[in-house]
Amino acid sequence: MTIACGMDIGSNSFRLLVAEIRDGRLHPLAHDLVTVRLGERLGASGLILPAAMMRGESALARFAGKIAPYPLDSVRVCATHAVRMAANREEFLQRAESLIGVRVEVLSGEEEARLALLGALSGLPEEQPRSSLVLVDVGGGSSEIILRATPGSEPRVISLPLGAVGLSEEFGADLAPMRKKIQAALAPALRSIAGGEMVEKSPRLVASGGTATSLAALGLGLDRYDALRVQNYHLSPARLQTLVARLISLSPGERNGLPILAEGRGEIIVAGAMVLQEVQLALASRSLLVSDAGLLEGILLSGATDC
Repeated sequence: MTIACGMDIGSNSFRLLVAEIRDGRLHPLAHDLVTVRLGERLGASGLILPAAMMRGESALARFAGKIAPYPLDSVRVCATHAVRMAANREEFLQRAESLIGVRVEVLSGEEEARLALLGALSGLPEEQPRSSLVLVDVGGGSSEIILRATPGSEPRVISLPLGAVGLSEEFGADLAPMRKKIQAALAPALRSIAGGEMVEKSPRLVASGGTATSLAALGLGLDRYDALRVQNYHLSPARLQTLVARLISLSPGERNGLPILAEGRGEIIVAGAMVLQEVQLALASRSLLVSDAGLLEGILLSGATDC
């Protein structure tokens, strides 16, 4: 039995998972999520702002306290788009590492995508179809798209600067140009990961990340988040369109008041949902399979493999 820890330092949220690994499956012992918005105004300033850095330090101090009681065999801590792009990343990394006593790895977009796939596959049903799979993970600062042509084949990955935080800050409620930007970025991206070949028509489309899981929880009508019910929830194009229309009809404050959305998620969920909509449309997918497992689980599993 292995007890492992993973931390995901994201552009919107910081997440923690401590789990036992038995027979390749994760059995959670501790989990935490803090909305930090580390990437706040990153596109305009190029920096992690002082207030955002302080929020991040507070979250990491909280995580350090949570993991202290566990006899951990491995700890892996990874940062994504906000830290990757910030001119003052070294200052943040030094302060973060002093709080948690572990080196923080800054993932490339491609590394982030591969770990998201590793984590998502750990939570999907064991009987995988012998067909292509496309995973999309919408984060706060970027979106990763991964094509696995067949089980066991080398995945093709691409990272796009289409994050829910960045898009929301750039366009606000001006959704028409936001959608045009998403569409313009997706077409060449899908051609790129296909390697010049046609992606199989209607591949299995899987989505991980906070946007996808929040939409699944809304689709299920949950008052409290339930990972077991969210995992493997099928979101049809019609249902996704209905959810997006409902969210657009509400103000950001009203969306933040929805009990299922994490703090501040109402301000960015429309942008993230539009990315998922456009991927689903481009791939002519009949449904989107939501995975509660994703990047965080991939970070934990990869760290345990290396120990």
